[in-house]
Formats: sequence, C-alpha cells, structure tokens
Amino acid sequence: MKIALRGAALLAALAGASAWAQTADEQLLSAQMAFQQAQGQDRSTEAKVKEAESAKQLAEQRLAGAQAALDKATADLAAANAARDAAQQTLKQATDSLNQAWQRKDSGQ
Repeated sequence: MKIALRGAALLAALAGASAWAQTADEQLLSAQMAFQQAQGQDRSTEAKVKEAESAKQLAEQRLAGAQAALDKATADLAAANAARDAAQQTLKQATDSLNQAWQRKDSGQ
C-alpha cells in the first residue's frame, strides 16, 4: 500500500514537472485543444438551450389552446345548465297547468 502511494506521489510530481517542461509550442497546442473542447461544449449546451426554448414555446401554445378549450367548455356548460333550468321550469308550469285542468274536469267545472 505504501509503495502504491509513493508511486502515485512520484507520478504526480513528474506530471507537474513535465507541465513546467513543456515548450511554448506544446503549451500552445494544449491551450488550443482545451479551447476547442470548451468551444464544442459551448455549442452543445447552446443547442440544448435552443431546443428547450422551442419545447417551452410549444408547451405554452398548447397550454393557451387548452385554456381556450376549457373556457369554451365552461361557457357551454353554463349555457346548457341555464337551458336545462328553463326547460325544467317550463315543464313544471305545464305540469301544474295539466293538473289544474284535470282537477277542473274531475270536479265537473
């Protein structure tokens, strides 16, 4: 175990020393590679942001459509309830009138 730790420490020291030992060309190449990797990651995340924005916009449009459908259904339900109430009132009045007519007929009036 101690040998492994010593080996790891030695490798870390050598890696640090090699970083200092890089030539200007090697440092430039390393920096260019890091830049290209970061640039690629930036493009990837930018594409994901645009995709998420599009999905959000579509969802908002669907939500607006669903809200409009809900509002229409609510209005239709209110109109149907009002029509039912009016029909029930008309039926009650017709029933009362029919009952009165039968009573008059039964009483010989």
